[in-house]
Amino acid sequence: MRFRDITSITGMGGLYKMESHKPSGLIVTSLTEGWTKFISNREHLFSPLDNISIYTADDTVELLDVMLKAYAQKDSNPPVDAKSDNATLSAYFEKVLPDYDKEKVHFSDIKKFIKWFAILDEKGVLATEVEEKAIAEAKEKMDEESGKEQVAKEEKE
Repeated sequence: MRFRDITSITGMGGLYKMESHKPSGLIVTSLTEGWTKFISNREHLFSPLDNISIYTADDTVELLDVMLKAYAQKDSNPPVDAKSDNATLSAYFEKVLPDYDKEKVHFSDIKKFIKWFAILDEKGVLATEVEEKAIAEAKEKMDEESGKEQVAKEEKE
């Protein structure tokens, strides 16, 4: 399961895997409860996680990048309970994303981030994304090296 396949649905807690698109909605599977059903776009709005960003002092950062930062520091900075007090939530999130915009990112957003992080970590989505990113970087490095070899070969001729 990939991050780009996961969505949030207004009015419904948790996260959902998009199984199929229909003109009038989506067929989704709940990541926490396991059921699959059709959700109408007349009653709900869908927010694919790969379209969500978090405000920083300068710009925005994609949610996946912040999730991967939190995943990388999971041992040194374990996620706090989503029901923690605001000071604890803020201290945790500041370690994950030090320059987040404290005026635009609300405590409810941090709570949602923590809940989503737990779900994605439990389902292995974040581990998969780390592996995919490493594979993509290795492939890019190989392509870059083969491009340099090709240029060197052409210069010899």
